[in-house]
Amino acid sequence: MRRYLVLLLLLAAAALAATPLGKEFEEALRPTQNADQAMEVITTYRDRLTDLEDLRQLQNYWMQIDPDGCRDWFGQQYSAHPESPEFEYLWLRGDADPGAQLLGGRALIAREPSFYWGYRLFSNTYSQLLQAAPDSIRADIIANLVADRDILLQGLKRWPQDDYLHLALFHHYASQGENEQAEAQLLNLHEPAAIEANFRHVIEFIGSSGSVRPFEVLYPRLISRLIAKGEISAADSLDYYQLSYLEALKTARDWPKMRSFLELNPGLQTDDRTLETRLLMYLGLEQPETALNLLEGALAAGVITYPEALDNPDYAPLAELPRYPEVMALASANWEKAKAERKAKIISEKTSRPAPLWELPDPDGKLNRLEDLRGKIVILDFWALWCSPCLKTLPKLDSWMERNPSDDVVLISINVWESPSEIPNVIEYFSKNSYGMKLLLGDNELPRAYGFSGIPWLCAIDKQGNIAFTQSGFSPILDEIISVWVEELRR
Repeated sequence: MRRYLVLLLLLAAAALAATPLGKEFEEALRPTQNADQAMEVITTYRDRLTDLEDLRQLQNYWMQIDPDGCRDWFGQQYSAHPESPEFEYLWLRGDADPGAQLLGGRALIAREPSFYWGYRLFSNTYSQLLQAAPDSIRADIIANLVADRDILLQGLKRWPQDDYLHLALFHHYASQGENEQAEAQLLNLHEPAAIEANFRHVIEFIGSSGSVRPFEVLYPRLISRLIAKGEISAADSLDYYQLSYLEALKTARDWPKMRSFLELNPGLQTDDRTLETRLLMYLGLEQPETALNLLEGALAAGVITYPEALDNPDYAPLAELPRYPEVMALASANWEKAKAERKAKIISEKTSRPAPLWELPDPDGKLNRLEDLRGKIVILDFWALWCSPCLKTLPKLDSWMERNPSDDVVLISINVWESPSEIPNVIEYFSKNSYGMKLLLGDNELPRAYGFSGIPWLCAIDKQGNIAFTQSGFSPILDEIISVWVEELRR
């Protein structure tokens, strides 16, 4: 049973109940330790709750523990109250078939055009199916594109600030290549939580449309939310915004706008963290000599490693320049010469403190304990789906694992600081990329326990259970760092 989602929802459940009885139900559910105990609480309260918001919360918990039993019970309630749009909505909401949800949502709206939750069900399902529709429903979606769009527009006339309707229309227009209309829907998002949960779609749209306007409008709202949650400090917010904006411009490949932004912020032009981005900008502006000078500087500063420069297809045009062989030959020699120095620096940062213990679920709900890994070297990587440096780190870890198979080393990727609604996307992303690391679902207390405030954050735990090494942020030489960690901890 997927107890992990129950636990995550419990952590996120504060102030979600609509009535005193709903709050009482959540308080009774909070101290439960397993699925059986949670089910006892749900059974006690399910016939007592009457408010729709409270019933939605009960359904959220129940679906993670016993989805079949939950669907059957709400189906029985709908059969007993066939005129109730509330129970029809809850019954449809619990259906495992998104195609049935879509068809049911259309019918519910046709019968009850002023019932908000019919639109909510329809918009959520429509967004999901536009991104990945099974063959059984794809033809129906194509045949009803105009009618379904009109349903969403009809809903917006009643609830013009509803983010779910705007998101569904965004996916509708984006799927049709109507980028101006899609962008307009993104710009109408209001709730910072909705922006955070869907920001990966914003970045994907920036890449496909070439427009950074959604970033310019939405990202300040997202930063305000991250500050409120304590994930970044107000003092760091400008730096965070500037670097993220450069990443967005790079994704959009809007090189003229990037050049203007850098001219307005001259400090960024001497910041080693922007070297690689500026290099790509000059390549995009067809100034390869300037780009080669930056590559030379990036190699000297260690911002780009020699292997990365050699393997990056974006740098291919530089190979046509007469000075390129000289630059790369020097970089190769320096890389080999500095290998012992890099190793010594990594080893010099060795420490020793007990690793905080944890018991965390995997995607199937099986609990995993750090204590059970005593006697092995454990590499932990803390990450989130919304964190682009984290997503650059994951394939490096996977590649290291493939090249260094071993029984005494365990690599674990622990997802933290994620919205509960994003957990299915986290699992799907990890599975889609076939990463070899063990995926565990963490909580917001782990970063405090381990003493870090930014991700990605990695640590190596020795065979006695002590943190021996740490790495904060993405590193282009991560594979080398991990190899040194493992070699040192095997001594």
